[in-house]
Amino acid sequence: MTDYTFPSAPLQKGVLSDLATTLRETRLLWGPQAGTDGVCRILPLSEDQWPTLALTTLLPLKKLLLPPREELWNYNAGDFSPLPTAEPFAVLGVPLCDLQAAWYLDQVFADDEVYKARRARSFLVGMPCEPGKNCHCDGNLMPLAGDLFIGQERVWALSPAGHAMLQACACNLSENLPLSWPEEIAARRHAVTEKVFHASAESTIWSEEAQHCLSCGACSAVCPTCYCFDMLDDAVLDGSVTRSRAWDNCFFAEHGKIAGGHDFRSGRISRLRFRMEHKQLGFGPLRGQNSCVGCGRCREACPVDIDLDRIAERLSEEARP
Repeated sequence: MTDYTFPSAPLQKGVLSDLATTLRETRLLWGPQAGTDGVCRILPLSEDQWPTLALTTLLPLKKLLLPPREELWNYNAGDFSPLPTAEPFAVLGVPLCDLQAAWYLDQVFADDEVYKARRARSFLVGMPCEPGKNCHCDGNLMPLAGDLFIGQERVWALSPAGHAMLQACACNLSENLPLSWPEEIAARRHAVTEKVFHASAESTIWSEEAQHCLSCGACSAVCPTCYCFDMLDDAVLDGSVTRSRAWDNCFFAEHGKIAGGHDFRSGRISRLRFRMEHKQLGFGPLRGQNSCVGCGRCREACPVDIDLDRIAERLSEEARP
C-alpha cells in the first residue's frame, strides 16, 4: 500500500454540496457520464449532478488539458492578436490514473505558456474508482497531481488551491494524514528496461506483433499521456493566418516524414518500437520515466489486441539467459 500525506477533513454532511456550490460559482463543472450507447465520456455536469465514483472515460482527462485542436495565435493586418483565455473549469470524479497522467503532462509542457494558462485555470477532484478489466494502475508510479481527493470518509487537499477550497467551505482541517491506495489498485505491470529494449532491435517479436497493427492510432488517441501534435496554419486570401496545434499520432504513416521525403519510421515495426520506447522509457528530461499509467484504454481500444505489457513481458523473457 502506498501512502501520500496531505491535509484532510472529515467528509461530513453538506461538505459535497458546499464544494459543488462553491465550484459552480466560478467554474464550469465536468465529470464522467455513461451514455445510453455504453460509452463513458467527460461531459458538463448539470446542477443536480455529482459523481459518486470515478469512471474511466473513453477519452481521458487529456482532452480538457490539451484539447484535440486549439488555436495558438492569430495574425491579421500585420498584428498578432491574443487568443481568449480559457474559461475556468473543474473536473469531478477523476480516477487515479488520470491524476497521474496530469502530473506527467505538467512535466512535458512545463515551458508551454498555452498549456500552463489552461492548467492554471483547472481544478481536479479525484475520487475512488472501480477498476475495469484492463486496469492495472500503479500507485508508486508518479507523484500525485490534482487539487482534492474525495474518499469515503474524508476529503484530502492535494494542492494549495484545494486547501483554500476546503477552508472556503469551512471544513475542519486536520493535521496531515495519509491517503492510501489499495493493493488491487497498485498492481505491478510488465516493463522493459533500456538494456533489453535496445538489445531487442532484431527480435522477431516486433514483426510478429506489428503484422497485426492497422496503424489506426486508436491507442494513442485514448492514451492519457500521449502528447504528439502537429502545427497547422490556416491562411486565407485576406492575409490573415491562424496557427493551431492538433493531436498527431505516432502510428500514422505521415508522422515520421520530413522535407525531402525521408521517413524516420517508415514501417509498422519501427512505429511500434517508437511507441514502446516513448511509453516505457520516455524522451528528453523524462528519460527513464515510465509514462504508462495503467488505465488499460489502449488495449481496450485496439481492434487487434496489441498490448505493450505483453510485448514487454515477451522481450524480457527472450532476454533471459
